[in-house]
Amino acid sequence: MKANANPEPKILRTESRQWPVAPASPKPRVLPKAPVVPEYPQSLVSPVSEGQANTRKKDEVLKAFGARNACTTKKSQSRRLFQLARDLSAIERGTGRELTIAEITPAFQEWYGRSQPFLDPARTRDDYFAELVAALPKVRVPTGQGDTFNKALAAVLKLSLSQLPLIPGMPDASECWRRLVALHREIARRCGGNTYFLSCRDAAKVFPGLSYRAVSDMNLVLERLGVIKIVRVGDQRPGGKASEFRYLLPPNENGAEEDDGGLEL
Repeated sequence: MKANANPEPKILRTESRQWPVAPASPKPRVLPKAPVVPEYPQSLVSPVSEGQANTRKKDEVLKAFGARNACTTKKSQSRRLFQLARDLSAIERGTGRELTIAEITPAFQEWYGRSQPFLDPARTRDDYFAELVAALPKVRVPTGQGDTFNKALAAVLKLSLSQLPLIPGMPDASECWRRLVALHREIARRCGGNTYFLSCRDAAKVFPGLSYRAVSDMNLVLERLGVIKIVRVGDQRPGGKASEFRYLLPPNENGAEEDDGGLEL
């Protein structure tokens, strides 16, 4: 019997190996987004009477203020707590009323919970809460107010004489009077037409050589002329709260007000 010229090749069989399967990676944890905090806190809070939806939204933003001011070191306790007071003070001045204890609490609770690892164990929660509430009337410059004044002052100093507002009843008013009115108008514009705070010492920067005492007298005259309304007289001491105003004249495009030619008696 002849041998097969083309023998079938032998098939080498190897044991099948099962490679270990990598465990499925856990799904990343999705953290809830923090509420967006506006640059100027005075624009965020509506009165509680507007409804529960607004109240919930307000609480969320207040908590966000507490979160962003939380302590990151043991030496930052007082500084961070006072910055929270500045944020809350801006809300108070923007709404024209003091925040209630119930409204302050959400911001403080968030701040206290996040700051816990860096707080003094010898002080209680009530100690820190009392410090926050006591700091509110001590705030001279709420969050955003300093920037508003500085930007308004810079804008007014750039105005030419022809761009300054005319003053009803004072057709021959000097430049320093008109620049003071322009400062009132610019701050009011940047505050959305709401009331605003302005100290006489700051307002005096609008014209060289102008004193804060002169500004105080000028403001009284401007109120009598119907240019501004003095909502609240400021504290007569350095570091006290500034006076609160409302600008009464309607601004136009070139910054000049229509002159009525004098007062009607």
